[in-house]
Amino acid sequence: MLPIVVDYRSFRNTDPPRLVEVWNQAFPGRGAVSLRSSTPLERFVLAKPYFDPTGLILANEDNVCVGFAHSAVVDPGVGPKQGVICMLGIRPSHRGHGIGPELLRLTEEYLLQRGAQIFLAGGCDRSNPFYFGIYGGANCPGFLQSNPEAEAFFLKSGYRIQQTILILQRQLDVPLRVSDPRFGPLRNQFQICKRSPRQLKDWWQECTVGVVDPLEYVMVDKSDQVKARALAWEMEGFGARWGWPAVGIIDFEVAPACRRIGLGKYLLTAMLKDLQDQYFQTVEVQIDEGNTSAIDFLSPLGFEQIDLGRVYAKDVPPAKS
Repeated sequence: MLPIVVDYRSFRNTDPPRLVEVWNQAFPGRGAVSLRSSTPLERFVLAKPYFDPTGLILANEDNVCVGFAHSAVVDPGVGPKQGVICMLGIRPSHRGHGIGPELLRLTEEYLLQRGAQIFLAGGCDRSNPFYFGIYGGANCPGFLQSNPEAEAFFLKSGYRIQQTILILQRQLDVPLRVSDPRFGPLRNQFQICKRSPRQLKDWWQECTVGVVDPLEYVMVDKSDQVKARALAWEMEGFGARWGWPAVGIIDFEVAPACRRIGLGKYLLTAMLKDLQDQYFQTVEVQIDEGNTSAIDFLSPLGFEQIDLGRVYAKDVPPAKS
């Protein structure tokens, strides 16, 4: 058998249909949206104002795209600049030919040139500038375990597990029975409403999350001060893959002074009831594995783990003298 000959180059404007073909073959699992056209790719990736075509590298054999890797440098403001490998996919027919390692090498080289101080494989939450809405589910959990080849590849390439994100779901067609004596007094002190227009945190969140136009639930006290909030968005692409309507809950927050009095439970219960009335069948949340209080909070409400995602890290090699 003759060895395959692959060339590597940066993204061109004519590439979206080629990327769609690779995407659908490389990510057949539950956590990736099946792309019928390049429109979702344009919406969730290519249309971002910070998209750099040089950071999206394609592997081609005889002018046919067989794999790609996409990365970007993110400055979290605190800590080192993160060189994030947002996505890496190869057609199953072309795995085992050295394409993945070469894509990774070129990607790391690109990130170093742009000042990355640490490599991360898999974007999570605010460290992921792309692919929210088409990969990962309700939020960005790194690379999913339902695509197990990713972990073996990155660990073999010198990466280590840095963060594990649990993906939890609850079926909304199951009756919600919650009894908490704290709800009565809370009902008299606070009001839950849907704020319009919704208010996202900053420009970054507008770029990443704003594209799905999430619905904002807020809990306010009698002085109209927000004490708890959360965003909910219709996971349209994922619902189409799963065969039922799904909704994701993100950015669930309770003011520090109002925690441990049942406020979060009261807000989430009200949200679940409202989403049931809208005929959603599944609700999904994502939490860090180490957040045991959140796990204890969600389990009694019927949430169960269905998948997990991981972020992998690798130290940047020292500069050559």
